[in-house]
Amino acid sequence: MFRPLPLLLLGALCAAAALFVTEPDAEHELAKAAADIGPRVLEMDRGLQEFTENQTRSIASSGSGSWMADHAESMELVQARTGMELCAFIGDSLVAWSGTSSTGWSRSTAARHEPRTDGSVFLHAELVIGLLRVRAFRPVWVSPPVQNRYLIEGFHPAVHAPPGARAVSGEGVGPVISNDQGKELFRLAWNEGALEMGTWLVWRLLLLAMSAFFILAALWRSCFRLVGDGRVLIGVVLFCTTVLLLRWLTLAWGHTAPFDRWPLFDPAIYATSKFFPSLGDLLINALLFAFVASFLWACRHRIVSNGDALSVFLFGGVILALSVWITRLCIGLINDSSIDLDLYHVQSIDAYGVIALCIIAILLGSWCLVAASLVPNALPEKADRSQWVAIAGVLLISIVLHHWYGIVDTIMFLWPVPVIVLLAIGHRQTFTFLMGVVLIALLAAISTHILTKYSHGREQRERVVLAERLAAREDPVVEQLFREVAPEIRRDPAVYAMLTGTTVCGPGELEAVVRQPYFSGYWERYDIRLFGSGPQGDTRCATDLDPPRSTNDPKDAFPVGVSDMPDLFIDEWSEGDVFYHGRVAIMPNDSLPPAQLLVELQPRSSAPGFGFPELLLAGDDALALRAERYEQARYVNGLLMYSSARSSQPMHWSVALDENGERWYSVNGYDYLAKAVGKNTIMVLGIPTHGLVDKATTFSYLFTFFGLLALLVLGVRLILTRSIPSLGIGTKVRVALVLFAITGLVLFGIGSQQLLTRQFAQRTASESLEKAHAVQQELVRQLGDEKLDRDTHASYLQHLLGRLGNSFFTDITIYTPDGRLLASSRPQMFSVGLLGDRMDPLAFARLAIEGASSFVHEENIGGATFRTAYVPLLDRHGALLAHIALPRFADQHLQEEERSELLVAVVNLFVLLFAISIMLAVFISKWTTRPLDILKRSLAGVALQGANAPIRYRGKDEVGELVAVYNRKVDELRESAEKLARSEREHAWKEMARQVAHEIKNPLTPMKLGIQHFQQTWDPDAPDARARLDRFNTSMVEQIDALSRVAGDFSRFAQLSEANATVVDMNEVVRSAVDLFAGERDANIRFTPAMDPVMVMADKEHLLRVFNNLLKNALQSIPDGRSGKVEVVIRSHENAAIAEVRDNGSGIPADVRESIFEPNFTTKSSGMGLGLAMVKRMVEQAHGTVRFDTTEDSGTTFSVELPLVKEPAS
Repeated sequence: MFRPLPLLLLGALCAAAALFVTEPDAEHELAKAAADIGPRVLEMDRGLQEFTENQTRSIASSGSGSWMADHAESMELVQARTGMELCAFIGDSLVAWSGTSSTGWSRSTAARHEPRTDGSVFLHAELVIGLLRVRAFRPVWVSPPVQNRYLIEGFHPAVHAPPGARAVSGEGVGPVISNDQGKELFRLAWNEGALEMGTWLVWRLLLLAMSAFFILAALWRSCFRLVGDGRVLIGVVLFCTTVLLLRWLTLAWGHTAPFDRWPLFDPAIYATSKFFPSLGDLLINALLFAFVASFLWACRHRIVSNGDALSVFLFGGVILALSVWITRLCIGLINDSSIDLDLYHVQSIDAYGVIALCIIAILLGSWCLVAASLVPNALPEKADRSQWVAIAGVLLISIVLHHWYGIVDTIMFLWPVPVIVLLAIGHRQTFTFLMGVVLIALLAAISTHILTKYSHGREQRERVVLAERLAAREDPVVEQLFREVAPEIRRDPAVYAMLTGTTVCGPGELEAVVRQPYFSGYWERYDIRLFGSGPQGDTRCATDLDPPRSTNDPKDAFPVGVSDMPDLFIDEWSEGDVFYHGRVAIMPNDSLPPAQLLVELQPRSSAPGFGFPELLLAGDDALALRAERYEQARYVNGLLMYSSARSSQPMHWSVALDENGERWYSVNGYDYLAKAVGKNTIMVLGIPTHGLVDKATTFSYLFTFFGLLALLVLGVRLILTRSIPSLGIGTKVRVALVLFAITGLVLFGIGSQQLLTRQFAQRTASESLEKAHAVQQELVRQLGDEKLDRDTHASYLQHLLGRLGNSFFTDITIYTPDGRLLASSRPQMFSVGLLGDRMDPLAFARLAIEGASSFVHEENIGGATFRTAYVPLLDRHGALLAHIALPRFADQHLQEEERSELLVAVVNLFVLLFAISIMLAVFISKWTTRPLDILKRSLAGVALQGANAPIRYRGKDEVGELVAVYNRKVDELRESAEKLARSEREHAWKEMARQVAHEIKNPLTPMKLGIQHFQQTWDPDAPDARARLDRFNTSMVEQIDALSRVAGDFSRFAQLSEANATVVDMNEVVRSAVDLFAGERDANIRFTPAMDPVMVMADKEHLLRVFNNLLKNALQSIPDGRSGKVEVVIRSHENAAIAEVRDNGSGIPADVRESIFEPNFTTKSSGMGLGLAMVKRMVEQAHGTVRFDTTEDSGTTFSVELPLVKEPAS
């Protein structure tokens, strides 16, 4: 065991070492990264060259069509693994391709392109065989044009670049990475702050954690020594205050950098006070609380009060005060943090949510340790009236404290009561596996109540904010689309010619030149009004006879410019109408006078169409993602303008709101909020009402989570203590049942998940194909037999697909028969470069080459996965006009939500069944093993002299047979015991009679001879008659005294009085015995007492007789002619007091050592041999043991061992 000083030195050494772990030099680390990346890029380049050569030869030998049919699927796997794609040209015509990326090489031109597109870096290779030219590329650095949670900038995984590294182009600093021709590909650089979060920070944290561990271990050793020396209060208080002081010092003066760079220490995630400034600090405080609780648990046997009412009040007050503190911390984790702890949507729980749940488990588990350590003093087994009053007072104060902090929930201030009662039962009895399961269930139930209640309150507050935001009517999609389309309109010569021509244009021309090419697709959500003016400001044409509203703004209209868009404004009129309007100056070149196009966007009364692809929206909006959980409806002037609710919403709103402009209500299993925003807008948000099953699922999650943490802690404890407990039959049954349940549930869960996933894929594929066929029929009706050409039909088709997409709630893309892009309802996917202008090669192979009538394919863009349905577009004569693709871009989040709901449904069912299985396993095993437990207890209580009552069991199973055998053997044992007792009594009487006769015969024989001799020689007249009579009298009296002593010895052995046990100091008792014998002649006794009092529970008179006997025997065992030495030593070892009496006498012969404690044993010439038998009986009455160690002719050592008594708390 380590001493405190070495531990302190180790802690100081680790803290000093942590100071030398600093942030690495950026240039040095960058050079190391470049040294690793450079060869890897060259290896990737060689792999690309080999790939190009192999595929070129394959295409040349088999033909482009056969190659695509045979290799499209394998090329898709290659592209997913390595990113490699290729394009094959014959002349300027693209004849084969793989992948769908937009890189410049996949276009119809065969011109050579630079390997950079939109900041991305690619390796490229080219091989020509005859007329066949194949170009391949491989991404090294990917920089998406739009970055969000699906599209992330970074190196391709095959590069194995260190985190934080980035590729930059152009002149500058940084190592150069080149291809195998020595051409510069990019320069390597670090992202801002990349090295702030490296492995060096982990090492520093690890060293500081080790330093804290060693310092706390030294504190533990020092304070535990004080507790072991009897200064319990000082040790416990010193330990707790020192830990608290050290933590306060680290928070007050400790420099948290560089650890505050970690989001775990970000106050934006969690912060309540100076003592809890972040989630990381809360975790540290929880671990320190667990450390203090463990110390109290280690000292529990020495924390003993006198049991008065004040002690009950103080100990109970500590337990309940800690429960109030923990309750507030758990509530703060919900109210004062941005962590999502809504277990109804367990798929949204992130790493911080898991940490928060771990903190809750640590706090509750540590509180249980504290309560278990103090509960014997806070809840006495036999409490009197004053103690019950103290307990009631503590509960009352706890209730007052909870109300003081605003916690008026009864469960919140009464939850410690059942836990304390359970811990008290476990203290007085054996803490069983069932009690452990019940304890975890209680803690899970408490946590479930706290999380569900306060998460619901937090969700309601967030719903109010979300309602205000959703009702604000800003549309970031329209703003983004206008930002993209305005420059194109500004430079469009057709629009300029229309507005500056000699003839006035009409609405049809605006529709054909402006509306259809630029405002299709998502724009269909709005009523679009267009007004064109010439360079002199004269109105040339309009799509509406009414004048523009934006030029006739009333005084109470306040147009607001959109950020980064000086030409776009949003207006809100007094009636509550909100609309966008934008002005675009039309001038194809700067030398021409500008014309003007005014665009007004009025939201439609209902929102046709469907969502905008999240792939096209930059950034991540967590609150917007949460909005997908809600059913939404919007009322303007009491009329329903928009509804996404699955349940029916009333067309008119006529219900009054409260003074805050809100109304909460429940209808058809949904919980709704109606929130007034502005003067005449009401936003309605609803979520499904959570019932008992939802709460049971949350309980199951927490029960499983807490159970796994408990198993982890127990496993670590078993490893540290290196002790594996033996498993009883009940435990084996429970483990077998639990493992059986887990195995069955895991198999069930895997099977259910696969089944549901397959059904989901089939359902989505079926839905996509149904829509594809419907779109196919509508396009045939709209287009007839007309051949489609990209140059002449692109604008019309894009407008048509936009309308059809809104009607069928899907994206639509049309490809030419040779796989080139013709038109799309979502042109932004192609214009920004997320997709190339070629059809998916696998779909092209299935439809165009193999002639399939339909094909559903799972495709990827970045991290987004979506399904696309492909069908051919045929004219009335069966000729192929185009290929129709229905990619599900816009409902990407909906698809993910559906997938996660399937997974969550399986997990919920699994966890719920797992929790039920655990509880059933406990009760079934208890029911199964209960007869065995009864049998075990009965067998343990079997004694020859006991009652040995038979077991009553009515079962006819194997256990019943065991019980029948036991009852039969009990009867046989009773008969045998009676016979044995009778035989022993007879033997005892015979032995007693023999011994008594022997002992009485010894004095009677000399008495008889003396009387006979006296009778024959007595002469009353003899001169010495008087002297002879006196001698005869003295001799007779001595013999009678001997008889009296024999009778007294037998009486004392047979009638040893009952012990009157009290707490005595063994030092004082032994000292009294030593002092008694110190005055005898030739007595050389040395006494060595223990340094501290050695308190034992024993009868003081019995204990004194024990040591009188041992000392007397020791002195009498010393033979004549030897200088006698007797040594008495008192010491304590662990939980036992030991007294040793050593002599240098003749020792005990080997042939009589086994019978030394029998009543008739003696090595002396006088006495009856009852002393050691009486010593053994008196020591065993005090629950102790007596043993000896002897060597013939050298001496004997007798050892008396008694249990130590715990000292009362200071």
